[in-house]
Amino acid sequence: MTEQATDPRSDDPDELAARAEAGGFWRLVPGWVPRDFTEPTPALLEHVESGLRRLVA
Repeated sequence: MTEQATDPRSDDPDELAARAEAGGFWRLVPGWVPRDFTEPTPALLEHVESGLRRLVA
């Protein structure tokens, strides 16, 4: 195995997805956290951005 393959900080999205699907991520997350993923919409990203801007204002 390469160092990158064993590094939990890897930026490879395929490796992260494989780790999550194998359960390597979910054992660290509380049960109330949703286990499904969806692509963020532009409206959602704008909503998050405006909320973050309010926090730093």
